[in-house]
Amino acid sequence: MSLPLADWLPRSSAINLLAGLFPLSALYAAIQRRAAGAIRGYAWNSRSLGGIALVVAATTHARHIWIAAALVLATKGVLIPRLLRRTAERLRGRGEAEPFVSVPTAMLLCGALVVIAFTQTRALFGTGETILAACLPISVASALLGLFQMVIHRGALSQVAGLVVVENAIFLAAVSLTYGMPLVVEMGVLLDVIVGVALLGLFVGRIEESFESADTTLLTSLKG
Repeated sequence: MSLPLADWLPRSSAINLLAGLFPLSALYAAIQRRAAGAIRGYAWNSRSLGGIALVVAATTHARHIWIAAALVLATKGVLIPRLLRRTAERLRGRGEAEPFVSVPTAMLLCGALVVIAFTQTRALFGTGETILAACLPISVASALLGLFQMVIHRGALSQVAGLVVVENAIFLAAVSLTYGMPLVVEMGVLLDVIVGVALLGLFVGRIEESFESADTTLLTSLKG
């Protein structure tokens, strides 16, 4: 006898594997000292998000989720990481600003954020064998990790990678709570993200041209 969707998804080995890869890739991106590593973590974070959307689409047989999953894999998993890597290649050899905290400290703080996300999310929404209980704490934890990455890194490109990780977490929350937003909304969000990343890449390039470094702390020198 087939299980209801809300009971089957969390028990699927595929959804569990992808749901585990999602915060791990966000953690990997957050603790990296170099922008290339943060971009690599974001790419895997996006691919795991696309995989989760594919599993949901295969189970619900919703055409718009199939399309959204394909768009996520194409844009977030391939296009945006490629744009970020091209920007990183232009900055190569200039030297990268070190994060504010060391890797061991960052890992401890990230662990604390994950614990807070899971405990507080379960306190608000409860526990249970549902897709909400399985993926919502993961999306909240990943959003906190992305925000943490933006705070501890001085490099503009690493901060951009943290920003798009947060966007991925919001997308996962929408998929887990509503089994996908309307297709028009999803396409509009993806287009906004692509345009935003392209513009941020241009800004990073201008920062590098002005200061010969992508260290955002140097922007304080512009204060009059």
